[in-house]
Amino acid sequence: MSLAENYCLLTGGKCSHHPIYIEMNTFFISEPYDKKRKQRETSIIEAIKGYKHIIADHKTMNIALTCKICQQIQSAQFGIVDITSGNRNVLIELGMLYGFNKPVVILIRCSAKTKIEIPSNIIGIEQIRYENFNDLTQKLRNILTTLFDLWKKRGEYLLDLRPVIESQIEQLELAIETKRLLVANLEGAILGLKFIDNIAIIIIDKGMEHGVKKGMIFKVLSCDKKVGEVYLEEENGFLMVKHPQERISQCQPISIDPNKQFWKDIFEKTAPPKNIVRPYLIDELMKTTEDEMKDWLSKLKILREGYTVKTRGT
Repeated sequence: MSLAENYCLLTGGKCSHHPIYIEMNTFFISEPYDKKRKQRETSIIEAIKGYKHIIADHKTMNIALTCKICQQIQSAQFGIVDITSGNRNVLIELGMLYGFNKPVVILIRCSAKTKIEIPSNIIGIEQIRYENFNDLTQKLRNILTTLFDLWKKRGEYLLDLRPVIESQIEQLELAIETKRLLVANLEGAILGLKFIDNIAIIIIDKGMEHGVKKGMIFKVLSCDKKVGEVYLEEENGFLMVKHPQERISQCQPISIDPNKQFWKDIFEKTAPPKNIVRPYLIDELMKTTEDEMKDWLSKLKILREGYTVKTRGT
């Protein structure tokens, strides 16, 4: 199971094809559509004879191309990627294979007379360098055992993601609490400023008794302009709660413009203009219901306890 398996790379929402099962002993082949394609495919398929393979344009699917490729990559057990020409689509597919934690073989055709430019962020990853397609078949056969060993160790690699999952759980729990404050229309004000080790700390008039927790984000708005009987709200930046206390909280300014008069007045320790602070969530979480977030949280907690690879056709 992958962290990203329920997340759509195209829309940012939930994957409409979830769950996607891994086809064991299956290779996703990514290559440029050039004049050598047929020969290259023949050589690769000969090397992995007896195993299934997936090539993006060999199967028609009535879904978006990116969605189709994402689904095919997730359903494969391994990846074989030829980056010889530096094709952008191929490099994106390579990134997706690594993102879904697939063991991958990188292929590069080169000789003593040719110079291949390899992207710097993958230059240190082992590659199969072949001179001709017979050479490719032989070298690819020789590395298959290594590839299957990598799959066996896959669970060990996934354990390294535990801190990432812990962080996501913490952020999601914080988002649920923030959403509750938004529903309750919590609103506060900036009381003052102090410096700790030359770091600006803004004091707001809301604390733990109001539900404020460490790590929460508050949006700062000034309301010194008035049209008729209505005050106009102007966004001035954000604060992160560092130390919530019973009735007040110490916050650190983030995403602010220190040259803006609003912040100049605060940093110069003069009386601040009329201002308010409100809890803040990104748009994606604002659109997500509390029940949906709780469901997501529950799945992350299950994932934290261990990984279960769902397979089909084993």
